Amino acid sequence: MLSPLLLLLLGCQLSERLPLPTLVPTAFFINPSPTYITEPVPATYTVNAQPFLADSGFSTRAATWSPLPSPSPFPSPTAVVRIGRYPQTINVPYLDVPPDIVECNGQGAIFRSRFRSNVAGPWRSYHAYLPPCYGQDGHVYPVIYLIHGSIQTDSHWLELGLLEYASEGINSGRYPPFIVIMPFSGRLGNISSGGSNSIEGVTVNNLLPFIDETFCTWNDPAGRSIGGISRGGYWALEIAFNNPELFGASAGHSSHLRLETDPPKYNPLVISAEADLSNMRIWLDRGEKDFLRSGQDQLHEELTRLGIDHEYYVNSGGHSDLYWASHVAEYLDWHTVHWPKDRLVLPPCN
Repeated sequence: MLSPLLLLLLGCQLSERLPLPTLVPTAFFINPSPTYITEPVPATYTVNAQPFLADSGFSTRAATWSPLPSPSPFPSPTAVVRIGRYPQTINVPYLDVPPDIVECNGQGAIFRSRFRSNVAGPWRSYHAYLPPCYGQDGHVYPVIYLIHGSIQTDSHWLELGLLEYASEGINSGRYPPFIVIMPFSGRLGNISSGGSNSIEGVTVNNLLPFIDETFCTWNDPAGRSIGGISRGGYWALEIAFNNPELFGASAGHSSHLRLETDPPKYNPLVISAEADLSNMRIWLDRGEKDFLRSGQDQLHEELTRLGIDHEYYVNSGGHSDLYWASHVAEYLDWHTVHWPKDRLVLPPCN
């Protein structure tokens, strides 16, 4: 009989890897020879009846930072970044020292770096997105932490189209400027369930302090949100429910929630009854054909029983890249909705 973890990995391997809905291509990391996807896709992506189009006039000028030589064992990874219907293969630069300033050219900065960890260390990698004009007005930025699925890496969210949606949403005024941190969970993300020697410990004790010390972050629960896909959805909810003083919002997308996999003392299905989630916004969603749907339904029912406010959506689709890619804009809408667009009301960057 196959183990629950093996069943999860097999289910994720069968995920559809299809293109995003059509957007007007931008000049950000464009591959001169894109691979065309021939399947029909809609002409626009609509959220709340508002067309989300790529019409921001991006500049092709380089940002003010330059990649540094990549130290072993951290070579510059190749990521497939989806722009409209075209999957673009790009080399994401490794930066040993993240930039202090990003040019106001409309495209922002995407790069890979690393931070020290005292769990499964000494180093762990992450991808980061900094918005256009980052560091130029002297004020802090809210941060979204996004965790990948069990068989993916820290480029997973880029592969789903996050880069385009974030940059164009910020340029159009749809979103306020924000930072995205996408850490690599690796093997630790699948063999641990919670506590100090897990992804929770890495995130709370190593990653968050490093990000707050390195970047101009809004170091407050109101300015910090976390979300994840599949196994990453488990981690986003587990970390936030166990540390509600750190996060103002948490989101689980097609989350891997099973009492058979993770012990009660860490499992969001159980710890939700003991956690103080009164000040936390919570989002849950899944595809109607998701093979992990029972755990997500169970958490929704438990939160409802406890009287904990949350949002729960069941959409068409399954446990797949196609499903998640088609909802990235909705996820960003939700994460950013309460963040002020007037940056002058945010605290100064110390």
